[in-house]
Amino acid sequence: MAGLSDYERQRLENIKRNRELLNQLDIPQLSTPARSGTKRAGSPLKKHTPKKKERTPTAPTRVSARLRGVAAHEVKHEDLPVEEKPKKKRIDTLEAEDQAAFLQVLQSIPNAMPTVERKITPKDEQGIQALRKEASRLAIRHSWATVKVTPDRINGCVFHPSDSKLLGIAADTTGHLGFWDVESKNDDEEPVVYTYRPHTRTITHLKFHPRNPSKLYTSSYDSTVQCFDVQHAKFETVSFAENEYDFTHFDMVDDLLWFCTSDGEVGSRDLRSDRGKVKVQSVRDKKPLLAVSSNDRTMTLWDTRKLKEPLHSYEHGFAVTSAYWSPQGDRLVSTSYDDLVRIFDLQANKSELELQKAIPHNNHTGRWVTNLRARWNEAPGYEHQHFVIGSMNHPVEIYSGETGDLIHELYDGDRITAVPAVTQFHPTRETMTILCVGGWCAGRDYGYDYDYE
Repeated sequence: MAGLSDYERQRLENIKRNRELLNQLDIPQLSTPARSGTKRAGSPLKKHTPKKKERTPTAPTRVSARLRGVAAHEVKHEDLPVEEKPKKKRIDTLEAEDQAAFLQVLQSIPNAMPTVERKITPKDEQGIQALRKEASRLAIRHSWATVKVTPDRINGCVFHPSDSKLLGIAADTTGHLGFWDVESKNDDEEPVVYTYRPHTRTITHLKFHPRNPSKLYTSSYDSTVQCFDVQHAKFETVSFAENEYDFTHFDMVDDLLWFCTSDGEVGSRDLRSDRGKVKVQSVRDKKPLLAVSSNDRTMTLWDTRKLKEPLHSYEHGFAVTSAYWSPQGDRLVSTSYDDLVRIFDLQANKSELELQKAIPHNNHTGRWVTNLRARWNEAPGYEHQHFVIGSMNHPVEIYSGETGDLIHELYDGDRITAVPAVTQFHPTRETMTILCVGGWCAGRDYGYDYDYE
C-alpha cells in the first residue's frame, strides 16, 4: 500500500473487512432472475451461428510502386502487374462434401407435384372462423431461436412444392441463395443449411416452374436469370440472346417467362426454345415490379396481347411496392409506401378493377428492411382467399382477401426480434405452413417456420 493516501488506505481496509464479514455469514449466492418472456419453460432456445470456413487468402492483384520500393519517376508501363478482369457472372458452389450431402437431401424429394386433397371451406363467415381456428394453432416448432440462412439481407423466399419435406429457400441482396432443411439437424445438433451464390448482385425474385418442381428460377440485377436443377444441384444460365436486362421481377405461365426491368420494360421468353429469343415492350417511364405496380405511384392493368397502352391506371399515394393476383384470379392485393394495403376486385367484364378495401398498414420499411409484400395462400382447398404480410411492429398478420378483415396475428417474443419483412405460404402442404424472414439494419436475416400442429 506504499504511495497511497490515508483515505485510500482506509477505504481498501474497509472493503477487505466487509468481504471477510460476508464470508463468515455464509450467505448463499442468488442467481439473477431471467427476463419475462425471453425463454420458454422446458424448451431452451439455441442460437444458430454458422461456422466460417477458412479460405486460402488470395494475393492482391495490384501492388503500389511505393510498397515495391520503386520511385514514382522510375515506374514504366511494362513494370505494372497485369490486373485480371473479374468475371462478371460467377457462381460460387459448395465444397465437395457439402455438395454431396445436399444432393442426398434434394434427391430424397419426389420429383412430382404433390396431389393434395382437402375439404374446401366456404367463403362466408363460417369460412373466416375456420381460418381463424387453423391460424391460431400455428407456432414455431424448431428448437432454434433463429436460423441464419444467407449472409446478407434477404429479399425473397419460397418453399419447395414438396409436401413430404419442408425445404425453405431464401435469396439475399448480394446474390446468395440459401436452402434450409427445416426438419433436419446435423451431427452437431445445428440446422442444416446450404448456401450458393449464383448471382453477383441482388436476387430480385425466385420461383419454381409451375409444372416442374425440379426447376427453380432466380432473377437478379446482374442481368441474368439462373435455373437451379434440383435433381443435380446445378445452375444453368437462361439465355436472352446476348441481351442484358436489369431484372426486377418475373412470373411464369407454363413455359412462358414474363419479366420486367428497371428501365420500365416488360418482356417474355419462351423457355421451350434454346435460342433465347425475347419480346420486349416498354410500358412505363418508371420502374415496374410486376407490369402492374410502379414507382410512379400507379398500378396499371395491361392486356398482354397488346402492351402499347394500359387498360386502366390506379393511383396510389406513393410508390407501389408490389401487386399480386389471388389464386382464383378475381382479386388483386397491392402494397404502397402510402401505408395502405389495397384489395381490388376484378369486375365481371374482366377488364377493370374496383377498390374493395384499403387496410391501414405501416409499410415504411426504410432503407435497411426489405419492402413488405402481401402474399396469397396458393395451397389448394381454400375457397376463402387470404394473404399474409409482415409488420413493422413484428407480428406476422393474416388477412381475409374477401373482406379485408384481420384473421390472426402470429408472434413469438422469444424468437422474433426483427421485422419479419419476407413471408410466404407453403404452396401444397395440407396444413397451413408459413416461412418468415426477419431483417434488421446490420443485414442479418433469419428464418422462422410457422407450422400447423
